[in-house]
Amino acid sequence: MKKLIVLGLMIALLIAAPASAREALPRGIQKFLDALEARCREYGWTDIRPHEIPWEYYRTTQRKAPLLFAQFGNPKNECVLFLGDVHGDELPTVCVLLKFAHYVKEHPDLFRDTCVIIAPLVNPDGFFAKPPQRVNANGIDINRNFPTRDWHADALRQWGRKNNGNKRYYPGKKPASEQETLFQMALIKRFQPKKILSVHSPLGFYDFDGPSADLDSFEQWLEKISKETNFPLKKNGYFPGSLGNYAGHERNIFTLTLELASSAPNRGNAYFQQFQTAIVKFISLHFPDAQQASRSASASKQ
Repeated sequence: MKKLIVLGLMIALLIAAPASAREALPRGIQKFLDALEARCREYGWTDIRPHEIPWEYYRTTQRKAPLLFAQFGNPKNECVLFLGDVHGDELPTVCVLLKFAHYVKEHPDLFRDTCVIIAPLVNPDGFFAKPPQRVNANGIDINRNFPTRDWHADALRQWGRKNNGNKRYYPGKKPASEQETLFQMALIKRFQPKKILSVHSPLGFYDFDGPSADLDSFEQWLEKISKETNFPLKKNGYFPGSLGNYAGHERNIFTLTLELASSAPNRGNAYFQQFQTAIVKFISLHFPDAQQASRSASASKQ
């Protein structure tokens, strides 16, 4: 009888373990993940379980939402950074990267020899706004707020000229003024990624910003991926304060933008199925060190 009681208690403890793990989370992040899971269910992303991902956060937004990221694999190896929902109303980008975080967590052997950093919700204030909005709580477009070399000369002028002062594209009064911008900059500084994949919507193409070193082979790879995923390539250029400008153009980091074709949340699961294999291939793709390649090219001309 005593053995049965002990066995029953052990089973009860095992069943209660997930709930205990949830309760061990800081109250702020637990409440945030509860809200995120509820929003996922609302959008039909019913297999996403945010509490199961090993999140870290050190910064919060204007509305005190945690800026989450998860790291997988070996941080001593070459890192790949994934960013989603930079614009809060680009809803399926969140689904794609949350599902990919689950995939990486559930297949550790595939990523043992690399370092994968996933930040699926760069703009949570925009995501949770009613209705969701492109800009953050301060009304600033995070993808126009990076401190690029051309920001002071061109950011506000281009916003007024090309965007006609549209509030959706407002770059702010000064660069790097927003926690969401500083969050991405901190991830780049800490993990020194050789590649970045930023998921956006709804323009419907692949776009690349980065060093010219080994560009031919990278474009060949992109052409192959474009055919495999039935998704076009387009050179969209970069803007003052954009990630492509800051990371790709100025820091020689291979920066690929995946522009999903729709911002409708019910497309999230289908997009993950469409691009999962391409994302894994992007992780395994290796390039020469851009700075070293640049030095070698200069030396050969002397």
